[in-house]
Amino acid sequence: MIQVKRMFTENQRVHQRWVEFLSNAKIRKENNVDFTYGLYEEEELIATGSIFQNILKCIAIRDDYRGTAALGQLITVLIDEVFRNGYHSCYVYTKADTIQGFQYLGFKEIARVSDELVFMEKALVGFDAYCQSLEQYQQDASDIAAIVMNANPFTKGHQYLIETAAKQCEWLYVFVLSEDVSEFPTNVRKELVLTGTKHLENVTVLDTESYMISAQTFPSYFLKEDANVTKIQAKLDATIFAEKIAPRLNIKTRYVGEEPLSETTAIYNEALAETLLPTIELKIIERKMIADEVISATKVRALLKKGDLDAVKDYVPGSTYDYLLSEEGKVLIEKIRKGG
Repeated sequence: MIQVKRMFTENQRVHQRWVEFLSNAKIRKENNVDFTYGLYEEEELIATGSIFQNILKCIAIRDDYRGTAALGQLITVLIDEVFRNGYHSCYVYTKADTIQGFQYLGFKEIARVSDELVFMEKALVGFDAYCQSLEQYQQDASDIAAIVMNANPFTKGHQYLIETAAKQCEWLYVFVLSEDVSEFPTNVRKELVLTGTKHLENVTVLDTESYMISAQTFPSYFLKEDANVTKIQAKLDATIFAEKIAPRLNIKTRYVGEEPLSETTAIYNEALAETLLPTIELKIIERKMIADEVISATKVRALLKKGDLDAVKDYVPGSTYDYLLSEEGKVLIEKIRKGG
């Protein structure tokens, strides 16, 4: 009898069995996982799959069960779990040669990076509806640009990037990553961007929903060991942005901050430029400095972790600092200090 059962991978023995099964399937485990399920025939593990929020991950099946209904049985359980947890959409990143199985289960392709990765969605209201919803923010302008940011939290560096871009174009859209995986919650990050840019009359702040993904949740378990994961992620983000999102708002330029500190982000920006062209021009703005030091959200979080709120004041706009002084902000700072 074949049945699906929850795998409690916090148990060392179960975790080791899970890792070994993935390894035999030539894929790697990922740490960002909320639930893991196994498909068993009697007590023998024949397939496994995991969930992080509403993303399916670490899906593997034993070779002798490929082409059977077994994997569909497992994935159906995973999908049901996602929707039971209150999500209205379910996502999977997979190889090009496996998409047919997901299509049978109702998934639709959103974008792909050659044959390395395909991004798919099963949703009650999906990507097409998101793209259509952007049309209400269309502006009667010809020189329109965009910025995508996490703003964890919103700093003077972010504010400078937006102000600089806003001066160079007729209208600027600022997309704030909607994923709730940062120290500062999504609603707080967006509100700090809104309050920190309200003096700019040609700026609209928008959500990305689940269609631009951070490195924290981008799944790479099935990519080759030597694959440049950052570059592949950048190409996927750029493809979605250039082919599906930008045309809805007539965006011709995308701005990013110069990245002197992080090699990963520098690689991301380079791949972004390669993929956006010729449809979208990428413009890199020199980062704002304080006392010969680049302003970064990483620096701000490090100061908050040490409890040095006075030092933070130099790095963030007044609106962000006011939030940090609020009761809600104090609770968040304490959580950051404790590493939560």
